[in-house]
Amino acid sequence: MKNHVIFILAGMVCASSVNADAAGVGSPQTQGQGRIAAAAEWSYIFNRDLEFQSATRPPHHENDKPENFRIDGGNNILGKITYGLFDFLDIYVKLGVANYIIKGDVVVGDIRTATEDLSTRAAFLYGGGIKFACEIKDGWIIGLDAQFLASDHKLDFSATTASGAVINSIYDTCRMQEWHAAPYVARKIANFTPYAGGRYSDLRLHQEGPDDPKRWDKLRFKADCNIGVFAGTDWNLGDHFKLNVEGNLIDETAMNVSAAYRF
Repeated sequence: MKNHVIFILAGMVCASSVNADAAGVGSPQTQGQGRIAAAAEWSYIFNRDLEFQSATRPPHHENDKPENFRIDGGNNILGKITYGLFDFLDIYVKLGVANYIIKGDVVVGDIRTATEDLSTRAAFLYGGGIKFACEIKDGWIIGLDAQFLASDHKLDFSATTASGAVINSIYDTCRMQEWHAAPYVARKIANFTPYAGGRYSDLRLHQEGPDDPKRWDKLRFKADCNIGVFAGTDWNLGDHFKLNVEGNLIDETAMNVSAAYRF
């Protein structure tokens, strides 16, 4: 048991050396009634397209339109504690650190007037969820994971205009939120439990302040695509310890890796 715990802590240290948020489903199996599990997780978004919703524009920018905005790198490093309410139902909390890189363009008509780079500073990430899983026959499992994650950041803003001028700014408040509902099917095969499913997910970016009429304010973005697929597997190393790897596609391109110990 001591070696298993050391391995989990080592995994957390290794993950922290990697540069930030995808809501992974994780292990397709529940813990069992009254059982507790502790896990270290690392998630990385390679790409997620965003849809512009609204903003307060400065004077003479009424026709400016943000386009092609996307998360071009998003990472969270966190710990997860899970408790089995019943054999088929878990609840869990996640706490950690997240940061994002966001890129996009500003256009007027068909002309690109600026390229923008937004980088959130690392901030506290929190959230939680529930997982339902039921073994139906011959090692087959059906399940559903639902979770919510949120973080509040300072935002470093940089825009390069068509003429080459660079404009830099800092926004004090940028809230990121992500949630999903993800049904799946899994199958126990020796020490592995591969799984696959679909999910409905969303992500929101809300920026506020400063209250300066000469600057963009109250930027609102949401996920451009809400339907995705995912697949992964558990590698069960005995009754207590397991590793998990998972990939997400369509709604976002992302990966999740975790190591867990069940007490």
